[in-house]
Amino acid sequence: MSNINPDAPAQVALFAMKQNRESGMTQSATHTFFTVNDLPMSKRYDVWQSSIDCIFSVETLPDIRKNNFHATLDADLLGSMMIARTNSTHQFWERSSKTIAADGMDHYMVQLYYNGGMSTDDGKDGQEIEADGLLFQDLSQVARATTSDFDNLAFIIPRPLLEDRLTLPEDHNMRFLSPRDPMVRIVANLMRSLKANASALKTEHAHVLENSFADMLAACLNSAYGETSETTNKRQNLEVMTLIRRYFRENFSRPDLTPDRAARELGISRSKLYQLLEEHGGVYRYTRDLRLRRAKQLLSTTTKRPRSLYDVALECGFSSDTSFIRAFREKFDMTPGDFRRSQQNALNNVQDAEGSERDTRYEKWLHTL
Repeated sequence: MSNINPDAPAQVALFAMKQNRESGMTQSATHTFFTVNDLPMSKRYDVWQSSIDCIFSVETLPDIRKNNFHATLDADLLGSMMIARTNSTHQFWERSSKTIAADGMDHYMVQLYYNGGMSTDDGKDGQEIEADGLLFQDLSQVARATTSDFDNLAFIIPRPLLEDRLTLPEDHNMRFLSPRDPMVRIVANLMRSLKANASALKTEHAHVLENSFADMLAACLNSAYGETSETTNKRQNLEVMTLIRRYFRENFSRPDLTPDRAARELGISRSKLYQLLEEHGGVYRYTRDLRLRRAKQLLSTTTKRPRSLYDVALECGFSSDTSFIRAFREKFDMTPGDFRRSQQNALNNVQDAEGSERDTRYEKWLHTL
């Protein structure tokens, strides 16, 4: 395995697929398994870091990196949710504003620890996860934390599945949920059960189960705040922000979308719209980022006859390929064509080296939930 380039996520995913074949694991469209544990110790951490940076920046202590690093990730899709069990060593985790801006993810994540734990200075209702407790994170917001050696279970949930069920959908980042709450214990037990049975569940069960899970998780979170005049005012703004997010998700591809039209159709003033989107970079940037996120998905799709940049631009709401290319370069410091070629080159390099397609599903799932 010494031919694996630790800077190439495509080879990381291929290595995971090869491990599955060698260990006799069955591949399925809704399951993927990734490990670095059979790599030389000198390569393990770099390969892990290169793969997990699709969502988090991570670091660990030099001694662990050189002598004792291990990592395994076992993931399933359940409807629109991703379920991932991860086993690894002590690490420092960060989701920075730069990462958020680059990947455009706005999912929620809830974590349960079988062993080990997580701590943060920025937690709500605590700073360290308790046994059988849960940690809830909003991936559209900045977070930093530290884990001990750990074995945990994470559910990654698309915002639309949970957001409308929450009273304060943007007020729970890094919230610790106590196991003394019986609803938390029920959700934790359900998480264990869903992971244990994920590979055997039928497609028709997924929609029912993901909605039941979202209902119970929302019940936990909706009871996790105290009512004050400050939270009442904040809730009013957050409830409007929920409507704004939903509106822009549904309408970002309209080329005639303007702040005036959005404010009018939302039933709020133009100044209120600008005020609430100010922390997201303003109306223009918020709309642009939604369009570019969709564009990256389209550009990453491998087909025999790739769509023209003009067609991608129009589908994503840009008025021309020129404005699309300019916006893409402004945000990602590369052109859409460069991005598409980099995706294809990575795939070609892996296919040439190993004679098989890569398995990058857990990374792709994160950005297409």
